[in-house]
Amino acid sequence: MKYKVEIYEDDDLGSLMIDVPDEIDLVVDLVLSDIQEDVSGLWLDAVNDVLSKKSSYEEVSGNVCIIRVEENITKIVFKFAEEGEEDHCFIETEELKKIFLLWDEAIEKKYGESD
Repeated sequence: MKYKVEIYEDDDLGSLMIDVPDEIDLVVDLVLSDIQEDVSGLWLDAVNDVLSKKSSYEEVSGNVCIIRVEENITKIVFKFAEEGEEDHCFIETEELKKIFLLWDEAIEKKYGESD
């Protein structure tokens, strides 16, 4: 994995958290606000569809972020950026898939196997 990703349980909140490098910091908003403590489902499906060449482009919009998935790179857009704030970041599509899989693994470990 290219990026250092840490998924841990916040002792005070009792929920899973994720830390990533600053250059892909919107992954935190995507995971914690849109995916939350659920498996990555349709987000991962969009990434897999592009990586498998079933589709050349996919876009998924959540409550806070939009992902625009292309084969090599995915753009994550933060819908509510204020003036002067960074409103997007880029991550290699394969790396985003790895992060989604790590998140899913952490969710399954915390809550048990998904049906």
